[in-house]
Amino acid sequence: MLTAHPRLPPFLYVAAPPPLDSEFQVEDPLAFDYLAQQAGYWLFRGFTTRTTRAQYYAVVLYGLHLVGTAIARYGYPDDDDVRRKLYERWERFWGLASLEFGKGDLEAGLEDAMRGVRGVRRAWTGGDRPLPLDFRMISRQIELGALGAYVTSLRDYGLVYPGTLRPTPAAAEILAAFWGEPDDNSRTHLYEEYALAALDLGRRTIERQRSHITLGRVGRQSRLSVLAAEQRTRQRDRLWQVLFERSTDGSTLAISRAIIAADRAKVSDPEEVLAGIVAGRWGEVGESVRECCEAVLRFGRVARTLLSAFVDAYAHVEGVGWSAELAATAAAAFPERRMSQLREELSALALTSAAPRFRRLEFHGPAFVRMLEELSACDAATALSALLRYQRAAQRTRRWGDGWLREDGPAITLHVHGWTGADSVPSFPAFKIFAARRLLRDLGRIP
Repeated sequence: MLTAHPRLPPFLYVAAPPPLDSEFQVEDPLAFDYLAQQAGYWLFRGFTTRTTRAQYYAVVLYGLHLVGTAIARYGYPDDDDVRRKLYERWERFWGLASLEFGKGDLEAGLEDAMRGVRGVRRAWTGGDRPLPLDFRMISRQIELGALGAYVTSLRDYGLVYPGTLRPTPAAAEILAAFWGEPDDNSRTHLYEEYALAALDLGRRTIERQRSHITLGRVGRQSRLSVLAAEQRTRQRDRLWQVLFERSTDGSTLAISRAIIAADRAKVSDPEEVLAGIVAGRWGEVGESVRECCEAVLRFGRVARTLLSAFVDAYAHVEGVGWSAELAATAAAAFPERRMSQLREELSALALTSAAPRFRRLEFHGPAFVRMLEELSACDAATALSALLRYQRAAQRTRRWGDGWLREDGPAITLHVHGWTGADSVPSFPAFKIFAARRLLRDLGRIP
């Protein structure tokens, strides 16, 4: 016999498959993904989790260079709105050219798949007819496309002037070699003229050939895999120098060299890489870098344990129904084995510089440190209460509602149903190490 449940959840989440080019990630209810991103800046100040392809740095720089040239040629107003509009034109033209070179076979995940590849595929058609220039490449293209992903890093590395969309003189050599080394490529001006034609806002389409240069050839010379595929050794070296050798944070180059050494030993897992740096397995990195890696390593382990506890608490309550006994939920979240492990991890984390660093963050950090202080000596029920208070604070800070699990007297009540993350096993945060590895692979430093 079916009966109505006395309490229905105030929110229902329906999961749908994300688009191939989305920024989708399963929601982290504890905001540890944000804290891990901030900790990643301690390792690599100039990179983000989205700056993963070396050629993209050159693509964005060249697009910004073209924008300035187009403004002068066509007499457009020189303001940021116009520069963004023109840059979007360049990115769509470049995306079409990459797809033209691949003859339409460019699925996300392949070497040349750009941000917004699904939008480019919808606009591209085979044949000889001109292609559109004003299609929707990606929702909020400026934020989610290449410019939004790379411009902050470009500014940090001194390749784009702070607060502007204008390349600096430091980018000159990279720009000059965008289509190929100047002494090897006499057609550079023809490629540029073709691209500038696409930035003519009076146009709505672009032809597939111009001055003996085909659109496919444009894609071949500028696609994301061009550095390796065309053996662009000197351009690789320029980008290596700018992004790694000349980095000023004291850690990017040292940690990247350690990543290279770890790769030679067939080690790529972020936790193993960081543990190896702390233990000195991948060479000398300097004491300050070693201490930073130790703080990040120990934070990652605590974050994984606490997220695992939340997952198990959530799964327990959802499995029972909408409400479960507090004691049983606490036992599911913090069995003695996990409590013992957590105490060891908290003690290790307390010996590092992590707490002061997190306390200085504007969002989530102070609340995270307060939770750690509460967890340092408590039983399972008290630990669960501290974890749920932190989760509620994180949700309110993000203005995404309230706590997903709430204490209701002797019970824990489910207030958000259908979280897909409850079906997964939390992993150790990447801390931008995978992003750095992808850049190093593009630059030929790891295979």
